Amino acid sequence: MASPILNAFLPATALVPLKQHAGPQARCVVSAGDVVKEGSLLGKADHSGSANIHSPIPGVIREVRQLRTVAGVAVEAVEIALEGRFERLGKREERYVWTSMNRNDIVQTIRDKGVVSMDAEARPLIELIQGSGASAIVLCGLESEPFLRTEASLLRAKTKEVFEGLGIIAKLLAPQGSYICIDDSEGDLPAHLAPHIAALKTQAELVVLEARYPQDLPRQLLSVIHRDRKPLAAKDALILSPSTAFAVYEAVVLARPLVERFVTVAGGAIKHPAVLKARIGTSIGDLIEECGGFLDQPSKLILGGPLRGYPVYDLDAPITKSTPAVLALSPEETGRSRVEPCIRCGRCRDVCPERLDPSEIQRNLGAGRRKEAEILGLRDCTLCGACGFICPSQLPLVEIFDTGLRTLGGEG
Repeated sequence: MASPILNAFLPATALVPLKQHAGPQARCVVSAGDVVKEGSLLGKADHSGSANIHSPIPGVIREVRQLRTVAGVAVEAVEIALEGRFERLGKREERYVWTSMNRNDIVQTIRDKGVVSMDAEARPLIELIQGSGASAIVLCGLESEPFLRTEASLLRAKTKEVFEGLGIIAKLLAPQGSYICIDDSEGDLPAHLAPHIAALKTQAELVVLEARYPQDLPRQLLSVIHRDRKPLAAKDALILSPSTAFAVYEAVVLARPLVERFVTVAGGAIKHPAVLKARIGTSIGDLIEECGGFLDQPSKLILGGPLRGYPVYDLDAPITKSTPAVLALSPEETGRSRVEPCIRCGRCRDVCPERLDPSEIQRNLGAGRRKEAEILGLRDCTLCGACGFICPSQLPLVEIFDTGLRTLGGEG
């Protein structure tokens, strides 16, 4: 059963990275001492793959400084001290009738409001839509990693808004049909969604799938949607999360920039796990305090899921557009032990959803043979983490492959 969504307290200080998307960082348009409103532009997207960044709170710019992201990338970040009044919070918001808007106005609104796909890639949504010849939209409410409850909770708590966002995207793409995917552990959610699906102006089908990992990855998802028919190809489908559809709704219907997102805060070291609606730039420490703090010293802090997320070591690290979860895992949950050499047991090969041989790829990367690792399929690795989870030698395979993928571009 999905968790109820709670509103997180507003941060006294927000630290907003100017790179929260796939491409180059946004160009900073503010300076220390500037006064900003909620939703003011902080970073302007000047390049493909980049998205506008807005202020999540009203206040004063303390400084623009360097920040190293959890992925190890150095970016500029804007630090804002909360001050002044909110012009939108707690007030009745004007609603725009998107059905009477033309396509160009909708496209420009989504671009201006900084909407990205609310996943690890965080690609500008309009670039995804305009670069897609998709004949189908897949709204993926699956979260096959442990602890994650964001998308299922959002589908239940904000159903009308999510489906209105889906309708807006359908107007831009004019697909032949849409698929809403959830797993079979969600209780009465299918019945809850049924009238909303029937009300969509595009042909739509609810697909209830067995809960298994990593079924939310594109190739696996598309293969099971049409299990008894010809599988959908990646080029024929645009896969979006409920969080992305909700961001589209807020951008187009409420003219609201992407300044907050839904985040699961969970793990055995968290006193009161919850799904929070939090301002981007809020520190993970503040969100953990919202949930009652730590039960005990966590063994590991992770942004994202336990299998595909990034470890983080600083409670002052901020959440971004692409942060679905903050996890504080107990020693029992991490099961940490000493790393041993590969014993060539083949378990990693057996569980790889892309049918790769992770042990051979890591062996070549360890010897500096990046080209050989690429030939073995490194570029096809989805960093799903299944190999690292099953590895009896506790090899950090995901970290090894992530580093290898980042260095492939430097291979001559």
